[in-house]
Amino acid sequence: MKPLLHFFLIDDSTFDLFIYEKLLKKSGITDSVKTFNSARDALKYLVSQADSLPESVILLDLQMPDMNGFEFIDEFDHLPQSLHEKIRIFMLSSTIDTRDIDKAKASRHIIDLLPKPLEITTLRNKLEI
Repeated sequence: MKPLLHFFLIDDSTFDLFIYEKLLKKSGITDSVKTFNSARDALKYLVSQADSLPESVILLDLQMPDMNGFEFIDEFDHLPQSLHEKIRIFMLSSTIDTRDIDKAKASRHIIDLLPKPLEITTLRNKLEI
């Protein structure tokens, strides 16, 4: 059996954070979920934990005030390569804007743009578990 994954949820909606955390834990994919309703706070945490951070998956909301998902990715790009190697990022959005979709696909840090609401089956398939 594969080890459980570590997840970070970054979304300005406390409702979405609550629901996604419950879904992930109930699915058996993880028992480790850390939530952030601020992308800036998530970046600070990643930097502070860089040396001890396990391999992780980030589910990142696209549309957030203060710092949106793409701005997070721009800042993430400047973090040490050792962090990039430990983290897989999926962006979450209900966008139908082709510019956002194309930008997500073009990013070297974003594995995929997943539709909201998150479906565990889709995530499992993307993670190949």
